[in-house]
Amino acid sequence: MEYERSAKGITYRGLRRAFRDEANTNREFVARIDKALGGGFISLSHGAFMKNQGDDLHLIVQRPDDSEGRVALYVQIDQIIAKGALDLETKPKVKKHRQGDHRLVTLAPHVWFHHTGNAGEAENGLTFEKLMKIASPRFAQALEAGIERADRTFTEMMRPKLHRPWW
Repeated sequence: MEYERSAKGITYRGLRRAFRDEANTNREFVARIDKALGGGFISLSHGAFMKNQGDDLHLIVQRPDDSEGRVALYVQIDQIIAKGALDLETKPKVKKHRQGDHRLVTLAPHVWFHHTGNAGEAENGLTFEKLMKIASPRFAQALEAGIERADRTFTEMMRPKLHRPWW
């Protein structure tokens, strides 16, 4: 089964479904999420869940102290979420939030984090490119489709605007 696509490429819902399926079947993926959270937050995953409404993908986990925790998986492809500029020269500054029972991981293509507005709003960033190393073949295809869509969008955004007379 292939994930949903539109004229732009893979859809956000299709990509979130790919992340849900991978989280439910790949222990290395869950371990990589734990590493993005600073390590030691997840001892056991009870599965990834979504309602197909907005950015609702989350992972229910058991913490090392046997309490329940929740990790929101915030999946982005090419959306600009805050004012900023595309800066490919410097390392993106992404917040690290390592406190509490509820945590967030922002998952996006590498280029998405290079937009200063996006990086400023993201928490515990993890790139699609880092996940490619541990991805199942089907999940890798979905990640590649997301990377291609982001590259097209950000390349278009960097292209100089043509100044044509209005008449």
